[in-house]
Amino acid sequence: MWVDQRSSQGSQQTNMAVSGEMFLTDHNVLQTVIPTLAHSIDSRLVAEETIRRLELRMDPSELLDNLTVEQVENTSFIVLTYKGTDPVQAKQIANTVSEVSSELISDRSAAGSKLRATVYEETRVPESPVSPNPLRNRLLTLVVGLALATLVGLAKLRPQERS
Repeated sequence: MWVDQRSSQGSQQTNMAVSGEMFLTDHNVLQTVIPTLAHSIDSRLVAEETIRRLELRMDPSELLDNLTVEQVENTSFIVLTYKGTDPVQAKQIANTVSEVSSELISDRSAAGSKLRATVYEETRVPESPVSPNPLRNRLLTLVVGLALATLVGLAKLRPQERS
């Protein structure tokens, strides 16, 4: 999502646009606005409108449980991530959340704020699933199993104390 700031003369001060993220250049505005924008995106209102537009059969809390909205530390970036079992549906949800959020931010801006948000680039489906990672899981299981076997072996080698 791309957010730009309007100047008081009515012209727009265009800020850097970054794929799937919001970006503001004014540091003071950033410190107060970005956390509020992130919170407004991760809201029941946005979830309900997303569900309505996509005609999904899910509760808003389920959508919000799978949605992550976070500001990248010390930057003006907000990253939206949606995790789901169906990559196509996850992409649709992420894109719709972005659209709904940008409309919400822009509509509220019309009431006095100087911000406008637009979707800059649609979400891309990852090349491979984020989780589970079968190779990583097998290696982790092997390491934990070897550690436990070593502990059991050491315990058996330890001389028994008699009372």
